[in-house]
Amino acid sequence: MRPPPASAMTVAALLRRRVEEMPTALAFSAPSWRGGRDRLTYRQLALRMDTVAAGLSGLDLGRGDRVAVFLDNDAGREAVLTALGAMALGAVVAPLNTRASDRELTHALALVEPALIVTRADHRARLAGLAPCGCLVILDADAGSPDAWPEPDRLPPPTGGSELPDPDDLACLLFTSGTTGASKAVMHSHRTMLAAGRAVSASVGLEPGDLYQGAFPFFTSSCLNIGCMSAWVAGAGFVMEGPLDNADRLRLIATEGTTVYHGVPTVLQFLADRAATDPCHPSALRRFGYGGAAMPVTLIEQIAECFPGTDQVHIWGMTETGPAGTVLTPDHLPGKAGAIGVAMPDCQIRLVDDVGMDVPDSIPGEMLFAGPSAALGYFRNPEETAKTLVDGWVRTGDIAIRDADGILHFHDRKKDVINRGGLKISSVAVEQVLLQFDGIAEAAVAPVPHAKLGEDVAAFIVEKAGADVDPDVLTAFCAAHLADYEVPRRIVKLDALPRNPMGKVQKHMLSAATQRA
Repeated sequence: MRPPPASAMTVAALLRRRVEEMPTALAFSAPSWRGGRDRLTYRQLALRMDTVAAGLSGLDLGRGDRVAVFLDNDAGREAVLTALGAMALGAVVAPLNTRASDRELTHALALVEPALIVTRADHRARLAGLAPCGCLVILDADAGSPDAWPEPDRLPPPTGGSELPDPDDLACLLFTSGTTGASKAVMHSHRTMLAAGRAVSASVGLEPGDLYQGAFPFFTSSCLNIGCMSAWVAGAGFVMEGPLDNADRLRLIATEGTTVYHGVPTVLQFLADRAATDPCHPSALRRFGYGGAAMPVTLIEQIAECFPGTDQVHIWGMTETGPAGTVLTPDHLPGKAGAIGVAMPDCQIRLVDDVGMDVPDSIPGEMLFAGPSAALGYFRNPEETAKTLVDGWVRTGDIAIRDADGILHFHDRKKDVINRGGLKISSVAVEQVLLQFDGIAEAAVAPVPHAKLGEDVAAFIVEKAGADVDPDVLTAFCAAHLADYEVPRRIVKLDALPRNPMGKVQKHMLSAATQRA
């Protein structure tokens, strides 16, 4: 089955095409707030999309309006159906971080100005105080209540069609993590969402009938633009996770018959550790995908050992790029383990220096991205849009090195490169050495202030169970594998690294902690 051209489709049109082609194939499996898991075929998913759209229209949501969704993955069915219903109307869905502070939520709601906010009853008072002008739609309100969410299982199917949006209409607002300042709302149209799905689907290798499971919080770009769009462009099904521990995650992979699993390295580390002692080995699983952070070579090797016969794909991307970007395919392993590969289909990557000139092979440069999945910009933020979208390229802030074979290797986030007396140090390179030391489960490297050098290198480690890492021995190990100026001058033991909901380490919190100490 060839994916339909992204330029000719909206999200709703894609699902209706799938109904014509494969009506009874599984399209979506997700937990519901009512308990249990709902498994929907393409026909059932499209019908519920249209029913929710009619219900939202009855609540005066219209084309161009924004609907904010404040739901966790334990209501994944309802969150995704809300998004689909809104997009079918030509409205715009804005998923909100359910773990955000009041300050962060106030900023997001003031920026988006939603016509509707879909949430649970236990969040009513909080959100009403933060967004007094927003109309709250309550998922678990009594049936017939004027503020009740339009549950499609309780409503008759719509009898008439609605005007379809245009592929270039704004479809979703996806917030950046906001780890270094106020978060920004990234704008994606139907066209860019489906283009992201096409690029990632081809890169991950999804096929009709595949079941694609991911540890993707709903409020991130990974849920809608990777999980949903990649699966549906390919004619596959998306298995959305709720709150799970590692044993339950393995069981869900097995019971759903998941064929492709995708997660950040942290999640895969936990899965691999669990698989070493858990007799549950999913028989249908053929591939792991990962991204969102540098992938340790040791973990790549551990996955290969724990899941024999299952290959691996590494993808890189960010919300502003779709998140399409680069892919390292299985044929590059183990020789290029740890690399991020080459540009995805229909995508381009350049590496440039600080003045925008292309750099040669083996020289670090900032990654610039171009492709049909690139975001439209930041919502109501032309200044930041102009800084990030330059001459048709997305400035990513990520630094990479291209080797002689044309393969890209992630070097660091531009803001995470440590400048020690004028010598530039890749925190990722130091972390990779730390993770080779016996007894270290996790490691992060961040800059700390230095009176004479400006910045110095600090290592934050989480020990494996029962381990007691000697800092002097670890320092000597690093000295044997790193340049002298790269060796961490400070080693801090932590019970856990601070992470955002997608598992990315929040390094600004590490640096701030050392300054307070």
